[in-house]
Amino acid sequence: MNPYDFVCIDWEKPPLRKKPVWHYQLVGSEQQKLYSGQIELDIETETALLIHDPHARNQPTPSLRNAQGDYIIPGSSLKGMLRSVVETLGRGCLTLFDGDYEPVRKNGRFDYYEAPYKNLVPKTFLRCTNNNELCLSCRIFGMMRPKPGEGNSDARVGEGKNLFLGKVSIGDARAPRTSPLYAKMRTIDLMGAHPHHDAFYLDSTKKAIAGRKYYFHHAHEPLQATRATNYNHYIQPLDKGTTFQVSLDFTGLTVDEFAALLLAITLEDGMRHKIGYAKPLGLGTVHLNPQSMMVIDYANRYTEPGGRGRTLYNHDQIMQLRNELLEPFKKTQLATRSLQDLRRIWRWPADPEVVYDYPDYSWFKSAGNSSKRIINTP
Repeated sequence: MNPYDFVCIDWEKPPLRKKPVWHYQLVGSEQQKLYSGQIELDIETETALLIHDPHARNQPTPSLRNAQGDYIIPGSSLKGMLRSVVETLGRGCLTLFDGDYEPVRKNGRFDYYEAPYKNLVPKTFLRCTNNNELCLSCRIFGMMRPKPGEGNSDARVGEGKNLFLGKVSIGDARAPRTSPLYAKMRTIDLMGAHPHHDAFYLDSTKKAIAGRKYYFHHAHEPLQATRATNYNHYIQPLDKGTTFQVSLDFTGLTVDEFAALLLAITLEDGMRHKIGYAKPLGLGTVHLNPQSMMVIDYANRYTEPGGRGRTLYNHDQIMQLRNELLEPFKKTQLATRSLQDLRRIWRWPADPEVVYDYPDYSWFKSAGNSSKRIINTP
């Protein structure tokens, strides 16, 4: 079966945009409590994992290390992964969608110029562009100015209202240099996406995009090739059982923002995250396991004796707080249909009866397969 599928978007429930709580504020509107503090996370690999090092020259390519020799997952990668989950489950805007998909031959070669899918997304779902009207994910992780050429003048791109600093900061997750290594392997061919195959990338009506793309977890060993090509790589990933550690800082989150962040980190029982290189082949399944959390109430920090407004939580207390905060969040913000799809795709343990692989070129060339959905791939 195809190694990815799409989490549906409920087009009847656009992002709930509103003015954010600014970074200097100690309380929200109507004296609403704000959440600031730090979470200590363990990230445990459930399968082999490779964070691609673009500067590596030796073969096989190892997973990314820092200057001290520790293996790392960049904080930017972790932040992007969590943001995607919040956008998916919290009715966020389509931050990365621009619709420039369809390959068009120009000057004797194919380039990605046209955007046939752009009109298939309601404007209310496109990326936020005004920092006084932000969706949930942009209020948590920030909003960058739009790119020139997206219908924005140079003056508009430079306007201050098109920026909002995120309220979550994540360092690089680090694992010891002595972490276990998986066997050296050659990946099968990994090429760019082919969204022009609209049977996969559009919904069954072909009037809307299929949703947000996510990769399945694999119950079997990673898919491997027997010979080198221009589209595969010789790598040595980290083995399952590797543990990374990282700190995540958050500042001035409202209750719904904090609930969304905790959900994005912990997911639900029986779900796991995916990150890193070669996700289609079965690499990159990880378990984010919060170990401890400190919450600082800045509004009361200088009025409470002793504790200075700090509350410490262990793992079980974090999960209890998450469950309490999610109850009101489910009624107002949670994208229920999207969660159902993500449960199916990110289910762990993975189904041992399913083997994931891309259809070969001849499958796509067959006229009988042109309209088949992902679930009907071999």
